[in-house]
Amino acid sequence: MWAAITFFVSLVLMIAYVLFRMEEEKRGVKVWAHAREEADQHVLHAYRTAVMGDIPHHFRTEFLKLGHAISHAIVVLAVQVLRAIERPLSRLSHQMRRNAPVGNGKEPSQFLKTITPDKKKEDGTTIEGQ
Repeated sequence: MWAAITFFVSLVLMIAYVLFRMEEEKRGVKVWAHAREEADQHVLHAYRTAVMGDIPHHFRTEFLKLGHAISHAIVVLAVQVLRAIERPLSRLSHQMRRNAPVGNGKEPSQFLKTITPDKKKEDGTTIEGQ
């Protein structure tokens, strides 16, 4: 369910972006042009700083280690949450299967009595239906 929701939200946002860019091209004017140019310059400067080495190598490797540790902690936490949810649901499922009503030779319900004779005649899988 969540996959479908995120897919459709992403699809709508991509379509909105394409329509937004088409409208800008048609009008020939950028919306918030100055702010967008400044943001582009900041991103470009940060990328050059990180890649070209204005940051010492030691800091870059430590930053990567920190990113790895944080992502690992997030994944471990997610697994623990899923296990915590799965345990009670597993117990509940087991109890429901164990406490399920059993026929033990009782008569079938009136509903089953009404449909069973017609089904035997129509589907051809029983001796009467041949």
